[in-house]
Amino acid sequence: MSDALNPVTENDLHAYADGHMAVDDAARVETWLAEHPEDAARVAAWRSQNAAIRDMFAPYATTRPEDAALLAVQARRPILERLPLRAAAAVLLFALGTATGLGLPSLLGAPATATPIFKQASEAYAIYAREVRHPVEVWAGEKDHLVAWLGKRLGEKIVAPDLASAGYTLVGGRLVPVDGVAGALLMYEDKSGKRLTLLLGRTAKKNETAFQFASNGAVETLYWMDNGLAYAVSGEISREALRAVADLCYRQFQPA
Repeated sequence: MSDALNPVTENDLHAYADGHMAVDDAARVETWLAEHPEDAARVAAWRSQNAAIRDMFAPYATTRPEDAALLAVQARRPILERLPLRAAAAVLLFALGTATGLGLPSLLGAPATATPIFKQASEAYAIYAREVRHPVEVWAGEKDHLVAWLGKRLGEKIVAPDLASAGYTLVGGRLVPVDGVAGALLMYEDKSGKRLTLLLGRTAKKNETAFQFASNGAVETLYWMDNGLAYAVSGEISREALRAVADLCYRQFQPA
């Protein structure tokens, strides 16, 4: 997690997330995060966790309001270094949960270790786009069955976008896990056999997000969230071409 000239370590990322970093060092980390979206997603998750912990303990803070921030920092240290604090915090969280009727997951949201949607999408592309005989479970010849089956598993009516104007035709699709629950992977290819995939999965975030790019080696992914679903288009094509495909998908996923 570092380069030869400006190393950015795991400790640097934690310090940046906790706001314990000098301005010059923070600027260096921000440059790193702009070029490494996976680390940026981890830092964002840590900050969200910090805020959740502070909010959770705010009603009980008296003479030491800094304790909530300390818990957030300690929570990410190696377990052998923080076992006594972890045990004490677990007792307190259990007591708070019993008194309020709230469980820890509902207070903290998704775990900081959750794999970002763009990484899940690029990994699914890498696995299935290179398959010759079994790239999909249901082929395009059974398109109606395919979208009905995947939609039923997602609990959402979906479509298989028509990407002909971008030069791609539907190969088919398959059921894949997305954040541990049922998701859908649709595959397309052009006349040369170059493929791209569209991943769909449910998300707890109900707000819309703008298109965002992420790279994983030669694989580019463009992802967004809308109406409780996460979408991600992946392929070994230019970002401009990927944006054109994503625009087509986005328009066809909008309610009529």
